Amino acid sequence: MEENSNITYYFNDSTILKYLRKVLNEINHNYMDAGMRSAFILKRYIERYEIVEPEVGRKLVLLCLLKDIGVFYHDGEVPEADNALRAASSYAFLKNCSPLGDAAKPLLFYKSKYLPDASNINQECGLLMSLVNQVVIYNYQEYTFDEMKDLITNDKRGIFHPDHVKKLFRLLKEQSDILEKLNDKANLFAYETSKYMSLANYSVEELLGFIDMATFSFEFHNHETLAHTVTTAVIAEELAKLSRIPGGMISEIKLAALVHDIGKIRVPINVLCYPGRLEGEYLQEMQNHAKYTKEIIDGCFSYKIVNIAAHHHEKLDGSGYPLGLKDIDLSLGDKILAVADITSALYCKRSYKASFDDEKIIEIVESNAEAGKIDRRIVRHLIENFEAIMAKAKAKENEVLDKYNAMKAEYELLSKTESIYALFDYEDDQVDIFKD
Repeated sequence: MEENSNITYYFNDSTILKYLRKVLNEINHNYMDAGMRSAFILKRYIERYEIVEPEVGRKLVLLCLLKDIGVFYHDGEVPEADNALRAASSYAFLKNCSPLGDAAKPLLFYKSKYLPDASNINQECGLLMSLVNQVVIYNYQEYTFDEMKDLITNDKRGIFHPDHVKKLFRLLKEQSDILEKLNDKANLFAYETSKYMSLANYSVEELLGFIDMATFSFEFHNHETLAHTVTTAVIAEELAKLSRIPGGMISEIKLAALVHDIGKIRVPINVLCYPGRLEGEYLQEMQNHAKYTKEIIDGCFSYKIVNIAAHHHEKLDGSGYPLGLKDIDLSLGDKILAVADITSALYCKRSYKASFDDEKIIEIVESNAEAGKIDRRIVRHLIENFEAIMAKAKAKENEVLDKYNAMKAEYELLSKTESIYALFDYEDDQVDIFKD
């Protein structure tokens, strides 16, 4: 995505990372809570021992927060007990579908064996993540400092770097507030860690990449959301430009489109992928996604973006949801996103339908405008420029799907590589206390 100075007014590093954490927390609260705790300990370790430059350290702490994202696959493709596949999955995802790219390499060594002869900063950082994660697990299990030290020092799996163990427990003894904050219900450790990560000076393009990453993460949960989200954003942006509104408003509409359906992450998968027309309780639950979107993105973006995203199913005649707003209550951004959402929904495949052709899409959109449900002027912009708009939408869809397919291909390759399994060739008898 091209950088746009107007966009920076609506979000910053802190709010985007907050949005990402909220989305991932919706997918799996246990892993994200453990991830934040591990990131907090790693943050203190990096500051104390200066193992990397500050800018690298901040991204490494974020990587530690995200280290278990490989288990987010909803369909069980990655076994939770297979540390090699979990490492491969997390790495492949973050390399291809996030702004972190090659900075995700330490995850290839997360929970791997310690090899004394290896001298690799990525391996060092991966092993360090394994160590802080184990401290978090033992802290959950309410072991004392001395008990944790004894258990880790005598661990037979061979996954901890001896020097790391010595330094970490020296740190925990010197800075007794680390364990105190982890056990404090005020969650001050999360505030401290979040502030540290937000100082990484990400570019606007990278921050937008984290928004895309949240959508990719949702793709693990529902395989029909990704194409719809990205095409809706392109269509909405083009319609906003054709409406000749200021650049700042265009940015608001584009960002609202990128997050407008994130509320579906709370909708049960059997409702999201129901192979037919929804009725009754199923229909009501699906319609709740607009309300859920507002709850999830509130506090992460400006109130205008939040409202535009939450109003994408409202109709000019008051027949929409969740609030039943009418023409006079809706902003231009609300109206543009409503048209873009319908157009994209007709274009994209769904569990209950195939993609409609261009003529059918135009026919349905026009009929909605004639019925007084969506804005006639915006629909006219769409129809007069339909071919050009949809060409851009399809190009963006292909670009994003290429990233997704690259991630899948890299994971498949790693999953068949003997060398990665050799790194995890040990007996792991540790109980996963975070499994639902």
